Amino acid sequence: MELPVEDLELVHALQIAPRATWTQLGAALRRHPTTLAARWERLRADGRAWVTGHLGISGAQGCSTFIGLECRPGRRAEVLERLCAAPEIDSVEESARAWDLRLTVLTHTWQQMASHVLPLVRADPGILRTQVTVLTRLYATGSTWRLDVLSPEQQRRVSALRLEALRPHGTPPPCFEEISAVLQADGRATAAEIAAATGTHPTTAARHLRQAIETGSIALRCELAQEHSGYPLSCQWYVRVPPAQLEAAVRHLRSHRTLRLCASTTGDTNLTFLLWLRTPGDILDIEAGLQTAAPGIQVVESDVGVRTHKRMGWMLNHDSTATGKVVVKNNPTTGQS
Repeated sequence: MELPVEDLELVHALQIAPRATWTQLGAALRRHPTTLAARWERLRADGRAWVTGHLGISGAQGCSTFIGLECRPGRRAEVLERLCAAPEIDSVEESARAWDLRLTVLTHTWQQMASHVLPLVRADPGILRTQVTVLTRLYATGSTWRLDVLSPEQQRRVSALRLEALRPHGTPPPCFEEISAVLQADGRATAAEIAAATGTHPTTAARHLRQAIETGSIALRCELAQEHSGYPLSCQWYVRVPPAQLEAAVRHLRSHRTLRLCASTTGDTNLTFLLWLRTPGDILDIEAGLQTAAPGIQVVESDVGVRTHKRMGWMLNHDSTATGKVVVKNNPTTGQS
């Protein structure tokens, strides 16, 4: 069931400016701050929307990896339970095609992925085989998709409240791991709450938080339970695009407002993208539009998602709402550059 328009407007505003104050958002949306705060608390308590922070992956910073898994017969449920409980694994999704499960892993470096995460997955007795795909360049992520229900003027006013990554290759702040853990559980945590977790003064915590966001060390996103978004179906494609047509393909995909992932990849294909859709019939329309934009493209795989069990550490119910449990990510520093 899609949320009422007032809720969708609030979620859209928080997608743009996840940490804007209720006073700021009230002025931008012409709503009373108390009303917005109460509406948000209800959405958050019901698990229909939440704000979270995760390791920033942009430019030369960080490594994002997909792992496809085939489970041994009858072992999928136990593998799911183990992988969802592992802090090293950011997201766990059931797949409808070649792979039983799809994992998303964010790490500081490829070396960290290879030495800390991949051995964990490959040692699981319930897993028969794996396939690793490394993302080489990100064009769109879950933190950049938008509902697009606000007016252009409202979007402009809310955008002015957004903290941007102004120094994407800067140094992460002190207490980065502690700050990251707090923001993963609540991306709108106050400076006082961050200070309590890091043992610093609230003014210092606020400065470190700003440094984490401005350097791109932490990315913030407002998540929405998919079943309440109006787009209950997800589909991920793996395609081959001639290099000369890559820019046109990416530009076309970015025109879809429910695009939640677009990235260049290693392996048999060189581009992957994921969209939230209304019906299975939309899959054909997406592929036809992409063929028009980039005639040389070859669709190698299109994989409809069955269910997301874990998204950026947040455990999800069968109806895609958040359970309230967050598996806080460990960020070992070994091998970091």
